[in-house]
Parts: sequence; structure tokens; C-alpha cells
Amino acid sequence: MCNLRYLYNANYNLVESITLFGLNFEFRVNIRRRVLDVYDFFWRLDEGDFSNNPVVPVYERLDEGPRRVGSRIREIVKAPFLRMEIVSTITGIIPNERLDYSFDTGQMEGIHTYVFKEVGESTELIQRVELTFKGVWGILNPLLPLTYGRRASDRLLKIKEILEAPIRDSFCFD
Repeated sequence: MCNLRYLYNANYNLVESITLFGLNFEFRVNIRRRVLDVYDFFWRLDEGDFSNNPVVPVYERLDEGPRRVGSRIREIVKAPFLRMEIVSTITGIIPNERLDYSFDTGQMEGIHTYVFKEVGESTELIQRVELTFKGVWGILNPLLPLTYGRRASDRLLKIKEILEAPIRDSFCFD
């Protein structure tokens, strides 16, 4: 197993560990917003408008009613030479503290865990990702730190930018 640590800037770091058929990532970012705002952003993400998003043009709930353990979300991810459908299921909820999802793409499956920690007036957001490849897709494992790690880090930095924007007192989709 190989452990790598990269420091992208003063507020962000990435830890990767690579195994034969999967990857484990941990991303941390400090967001200058209350835990309630950051948690609400992730809790209600499916209510956002993704129609003009070039990377994730589809992010939708597959069931109705209140969000709960077992609720499912479908997203389409586009990248050069790639179009992937991901179906995620909420597997754990601790309001304002933690959200757990399992996901499956057909080629890989895994777990996303979001941990929300109050740090003064800010929130430390920790995202843990475990990816496991299915079948022959395991041969792509060495390439994922170059592609997935950078895309995931860019995504969290964009979320930080959105949540820290001075446009609103609190984040909402209304």
C-alpha cells in the first residue's frame, strides 16, 4: 500500500491510500460558514439546478418523500471520453454531523462519508471516499489518483467558494 499526502493550499489537503483494487481518499476543507449551512447544502443538493453544469448535468432523487436512510440519488458525470451514471443510496444520517452514502456505477462501487465539524465560526468538512473496482476495471486503479483526486478536490473547493460567497446570509435553494 502507498500513502501519499498533498497540500493544495492552507485550507485544503488530500490524503490518498492505494490498494490493489481500490482507493481510499480523505479530503478536508475549512469553510467559513456555520455547520448548519454546510450540512444543509449537502442535505438538499438534489434541489439545485444542474441543467447548465458541464460535468454533472443530472443530479436527481429517485424516490419521493422526506430524505431518509435508503433514499436514492442518480447523477450523470461527464468528462472527456467518459459518461458515467452513478446511483447513490443514503446509508447513514446524523443531522448536522455526518452523511453516509453508498454508490455504484457498474464499474466501481464505494462509500462517501461527509463529516461536518464546527471550528469556531467555520466548518471543517471532511470527505472520505472508498472506491472498489469491479472485474477488469481494477487495472485502471493507478490512474485514479491523477484524475479522481484532482476532480474531487476541485469540486470541494468550488463548494467552498459557493458557500463562502457573500451573496446570502445562509445557503438555500429557494
